Amino acid sequence: MRLALMLMGLLTLIGCGGKAEPRRVAVRGSVIVGDKLVPDATVRFLPGPGNPGPVAWTSVSGGLYNFTKLDGPFPGKYKVSVNLELSSVAKIASDDPNAPPPPTQWEQEVNVPDQESATQHFLWKSADELKAESKP
Repeated sequence: MRLALMLMGLLTLIGCGGKAEPRRVAVRGSVIVGDKLVPDATVRFLPGPGNPGPVAWTSVSGGLYNFTKLDGPFPGKYKVSVNLELSSVAKIASDDPNAPPPPTQWEQEVNVPDQESATQHFLWKSADELKAESKP
């Protein structure tokens, strides 16, 4: 009996000994320039102030990206960096030669919620588009 109690006590100590790592969030979404999904890009979630990290990054294909619960970001604030592949910039420019060229990179601040999964879309608009939207 005494041995059983000592084993239970030891197991309790072992089970409570470490600090649990925050769970990762399965995040999915799209990357859009103007009104078109970008062919290829990279999305990086860079931890913001007070967020212990790590950096999470994945590829965009056909305008879509997907993190799983194994490689997604932790909950918290992030600066997200979207980098278009040069082939995507050329494709977007050839689709609409009169449109202003899209940037090869832009950043956006996001908050990843503390839940199993989330959806986050990244939309780049030109300065002219933003100005037109702000007019009443």
